[in-house]
Amino acid sequence: MSGHLSKVKTAWHKVFEVPGRAGKASAALAAVAPPAAAAVLVPFRSDITNTALALVMVAVVVVVVTPGRRLAALVAGISAGLWFDFFLTRPYESFSISRSADIQTTVLLFVVAVGVGELAARDRQHRTDSTSGTEGLTALQSVSELVTGGAAAKPVIDAVRDALVPLLYLESCRFDPSRAPVTVPFIERPGFVSYAVYRWDAAGQGLPPSPVTLPVRSGGRLLGRFVLEGPVQGVPLDDHRLVTAVVLADLTGTALARSDPWRPAVAAPGRPVNPEALKASGAD
Repeated sequence: MSGHLSKVKTAWHKVFEVPGRAGKASAALAAVAPPAAAAVLVPFRSDITNTALALVMVAVVVVVVTPGRRLAALVAGISAGLWFDFFLTRPYESFSISRSADIQTTVLLFVVAVGVGELAARDRQHRTDSTSGTEGLTALQSVSELVTGGAAAKPVIDAVRDALVPLLYLESCRFDPSRAPVTVPFIERPGFVSYAVYRWDAAGQGLPPSPVTLPVRSGGRLLGRFVLEGPVQGVPLDDHRLVTAVVLADLTGTALARSDPWRPAVAAPGRPVNPEALKASGAD
């Protein structure tokens, strides 16, 4: 019995990286910082839009989880979502939400916290590549601010496309709104490259030579994909770069779903896309 408990404890520490006081302090800060920030914003909630309030909460979450503790990221995400709901969305001082936009913002706070925390944690594990984690965090922060700020799908797609080129060492990148089944090779969560029946060794070989697909989903629905073209061959690709790409795709999915929840602009496989509907959705 004691052997099983020891294995569980070891696995817990490996996943959440809580090596004693530092981890506990990070988790404690992650728990108290979001409600403190939300409480400070209460006097301004009638004069400032929820979008602006959410941006402040995003900034607090990013600061809290950047040191790279996964447990702190999880706690910060839950705390930020709960207290943003309690203090800053109607009905006030109640754990209920009356508007769908506020629900999306609350969920997004959790997604950003966990995403940034995962990237920061992996960045701590890969100090030999001193720039890749910074690039990923910068891209994630700028795109999350766009999404939380209520930007249409097109500027979010453009920002993610521009970020993916240097992040994954690509020649070019484009967004395809097709909902046809994704084909290999493609990047899947939490940051692997699927190639036929096995996983491609991106850490040793970089991306495969053929165009690679990065699916964009929201709520389990496929809303399109980024097509990654001309990857530089033989350049190792750290796994936290792939995690960054997956989180950026998730943020794109949030923007697409908000702009057009039913995605009428995307035709069924083999049928033409309505240009006017596509323009309305904000996608290229």
